[in-house]
Amino acid sequence: MNDLGLLKPVCLFEQFFDHKLRLNNAPCDEFAHFSCCTGVISTAVGSAIVSVGATCVICGIKVKVLPSSPLDPASLLICNIEHMSLAQRGQRINPAPSKELQSLAVHLERILVSVALPAIKSQLLIHSERGNGHNAFPSGSYLLHIDNTVVFDDGCLLDACLAAALAALKTASWPRLVAASLPIQNVGSALSTSKVEFKEKVPNELVKLVLSEWPMALSFAVVPRAPPNASLEAIFQPSRSECLLWDTDASACRLVVDSCGRVVDFTMFGGLASGLWRHLGVNDGSESTIGSLLRRIVVRAIEYASLVRQRLIADT
Repeated sequence: MNDLGLLKPVCLFEQFFDHKLRLNNAPCDEFAHFSCCTGVISTAVGSAIVSVGATCVICGIKVKVLPSSPLDPASLLICNIEHMSLAQRGQRINPAPSKELQSLAVHLERILVSVALPAIKSQLLIHSERGNGHNAFPSGSYLLHIDNTVVFDDGCLLDACLAAALAALKTASWPRLVAASLPIQNVGSALSTSKVEFKEKVPNELVKLVLSEWPMALSFAVVPRAPPNASLEAIFQPSRSECLLWDTDASACRLVVDSCGRVVDFTMFGGLASGLWRHLGVNDGSESTIGSLLRRIVVRAIEYASLVRQRLIADT
């Protein structure tokens, strides 16, 4: 094959993206289909399955008991994200956790602790049996494990994982425990060095978390158009196949907004994003194409967050 033959696929892709940016002929600002179902894992205290487009994520919550109360509230909540075998094309069976998923888990944990559950520590304390409610000195705490399993990965992972985690947290409930001191004659013979034991409160009472906020994530990509237009186009919730085709030409981003429409988190990854970096933080009073594009993205993110939030509240 000569050099001209090697260039043909590149030329075809350039011609393809000149008139079509999405593989499924969907409008650039169209949201992916969203669905949610709770109570899907009987052995978890709270669970949910969420689909965003073709991406499917299952979230389950486990509760453990700590005989002490950590000073850092973030240490009471641990997020984990893993791929199931063959969750995406080209993936090996039983792959090692990728850096992308580890980074995404840290990102998810930060959003939950700082936005959705800023007062998580006060809700996870275990008090003494003789204590006077929440005014008593805590004798232990609950530790929440939020495990997200990606059944199928077609992009928009933060959109799906955050929604699944919120739905699972909202429906989570478990018996409230109290700490009782062990008798003195039993302390020396106890299997552990702890001098307290935890038992269910009488009468029975359930612990249910109260979410302070419902932050929602929206993934999008900014794709440069070919000359003579040479403009930037925003693609909302692109699939993984579309992101792979754009490669480094697209600037993939994630935007998280709360119920008041405030942007609480913004992340860029993937492409160089040179078209955005030059204009973020510039406020000279003049109207620019990138400025209007960013405002349009934020408006659409608020619209999407409102729709998904209503679905989650109705389903939980």
